[in-house]
Amino acid sequence: MNLIILALQIILALLFVYTGFTKIFKGKVAFSNSKSWEEDYKLSTLKFFGVLELLGAIGLTVPHLTNILPILTPVAATALAMVMAGAILAHIRREEHKMILLNLIVIFLLAGIGFERLLELYVN
Repeated sequence: MNLIILALQIILALLFVYTGFTKIFKGKVAFSNSKSWEEDYKLSTLKFFGVLELLGAIGLTVPHLTNILPILTPVAATALAMVMAGAILAHIRREEHKMILLNLIVIFLLAGIGFERLLELYVN
């Protein structure tokens, strides 16, 4: 079970690293071809979202792997789930229903990781 959770942590961390870097370094240029939620936000806000995603990706993996403040892994999972909940609200407002399911799946995976890592800390 531990390997499955670790694999999920790494996969989700890579996902958030990719989306975070895209928002920080490409900004609205990356999304200029699409009519999506990014149009609703200023470039500085997009960059802020990108920084949150990068920090969350680091927190999702590094504390657990290094065993330095491992409590930060479930905290990061919870914080990223809240970011994704905000993304759901943005997609609902824009009636982008296909994206909502993907966001829900990511939220449930993050919740599972957070719960498992928190349980691991307090049971062992």
